Amino acid sequence: MSVQTGTSPPAGPASQRLVDRARHRVGRILGEPNPIWIRELKQAARLARTPIILLVLAVLMALLVAAIGGIAAKEIAPAKTGVILFQVFFSLAYFVVALVGPAVAANSIASEREGRTWEAVLLTGIPPGEIARGKFLAAYTAISMYVVMLAPVGALPFLFGGITAMEVVIAFLFLFLIALLSVAFGLAISSKMGSLRAAILVTLLLAFPLSIGLFSAGGSGLSYAAHLAWPEVPEGPPIWLPIAYQRAPLGLDYVLFLILLPIAAIGMPAWFLYQVTVSNLTSESDDRSSGLKTWFAVCAPVTTAAVAVPAFSVDASDRLPAIVAGLCAALSFLIFCVFLFAGEPIGPSRRVEVHWARSRASRLRRFFGPGVMRSAYLLLAVGVSAITALWVVGHRLSLGAPVPTPEIHAQQVQHVAVYALAVYVFLVGLNAFLRARIASPLVTRALLLTLLFTIAVGPWIVAAIAGLVAELDTSESALLVAAPSPFYAFVMLSKADQGDAGSSVIAAGYTAAAGWVAVGLGLLSAARARCAAVVAQREAAFAETDALLAREDEAALAAEQAAPPHAATPEHAEPGSAAGTAA
Repeated sequence: MSVQTGTSPPAGPASQRLVDRARHRVGRILGEPNPIWIRELKQAARLARTPIILLVLAVLMALLVAAIGGIAAKEIAPAKTGVILFQVFFSLAYFVVALVGPAVAANSIASEREGRTWEAVLLTGIPPGEIARGKFLAAYTAISMYVVMLAPVGALPFLFGGITAMEVVIAFLFLFLIALLSVAFGLAISSKMGSLRAAILVTLLLAFPLSIGLFSAGGSGLSYAAHLAWPEVPEGPPIWLPIAYQRAPLGLDYVLFLILLPIAAIGMPAWFLYQVTVSNLTSESDDRSSGLKTWFAVCAPVTTAAVAVPAFSVDASDRLPAIVAGLCAALSFLIFCVFLFAGEPIGPSRRVEVHWARSRASRLRRFFGPGVMRSAYLLLAVGVSAITALWVVGHRLSLGAPVPTPEIHAQQVQHVAVYALAVYVFLVGLNAFLRARIASPLVTRALLLTLLFTIAVGPWIVAAIAGLVAELDTSESALLVAAPSPFYAFVMLSKADQGDAGSSVIAAGYTAAAGWVAVGLGLLSAARARCAAVVAQREAAFAETDALLAREDEAALAAEQAAPPHAATPEHAEPGSAAGTAA
């Protein structure tokens, strides 16, 4: 019987059909809710300050919106006043959700560790994933109460006109989605911190610039692009997405940019932050890698498709910049994932291997488990496939574009793609090599970042010095020195239409790319040998320990069998015997 609800959860699904299993899962959630969530709700219900904070926030927001509406209504038509109030209210509500949500979530796990109650939570035997879900639901419920309290104030713009009721409803739905992302962000930081003050401070320091940047780029910035695609959407206002859902004509662009891309833009980061939280809550001897690797294997193709979509939507004259920007965005995502997996252990722990053996884990599940080389192979397989797919798509789009020189555009795409592949292979090999020899993930990431910055900027510094010494700043001989830099791909792109004049520059770029691939594969081979040696040494140590324990057990068993039978104690001696008399 559930302690929270007092009812018994369903015993099991009626059959193995998908419908019956889904019905059983829903019934189990309703009959046996997350215990961490219920505990957090009971604790929050005992706080008397929560209703007061919600009431004060709602009253202040209502007074502010009413004051702005009263001032604007004297000189502006009611319809324009409604639009202004719509933008002001949801802009303020966005910042409330984007700042309060992470702060509330940062209070969850860090407060348990600071209050010495985290060990008690672990002793309950609840899995880390269920703990993360319970903490997330508790924080999301708290921030949802703020949004619900602001709902009556958000209806005021609709009364003035200029805004439909559906646009207000859609804007509130996006507030809940943004709250989901903000809570996941705060929870991921809280799971890494041991102090409540540090968790809240770091969360707010990161939330401020991120929320402002997202509001500026995703709000006012994208509104101009939305206006170019759909003239019905006004340019400039930050809250444009709810208006686009109502006023943009239904079509392929509508489905791609207003349905699929927003789902990916919110779902992928939220899933990533959840997996980071679960990984931080999991013991180092357990499997902390499978969730993040599953996220990477699923989200890398989604990211590749997302960055390729703009190339199909822009004009033929802007297609090359869109393809190059997509390649750069995909490479940035893949490099971020290289840094993400820089904390992998050399191999799975013995506890993980025993769990795999008991559960008869498949080879695919073992491949997604912990291990430096497993991560390197996954990064290579997924990353190389993603960049190659973008290369093929960009090549075909360039050749089919109605431009004067489609072949040159195809060559430019090839230059950028080849160099991106080379740099990525090198970084994967370097990451595996460093992690196989350095025990600390922080040191590994620091060295990887330092070396990446050095190869990106260092060749240009050397090229500048060489150009100044030769007093030929624009000479190709000085420019060739910068060929090892990843940014040299843009030089190759600019020289593709110069024929023989730029052949030496392009040849130097391909030579440097081949060198990076060779070095990366060499580092990967060295990392593999190092990991194999470390794993073999560990297995030998385990085998020696098992042998010692087995010999001790055999010796103890032999000593027990060789010992004479115990003499009768005085307590069990017969009454007529000497021992009995002495007793």
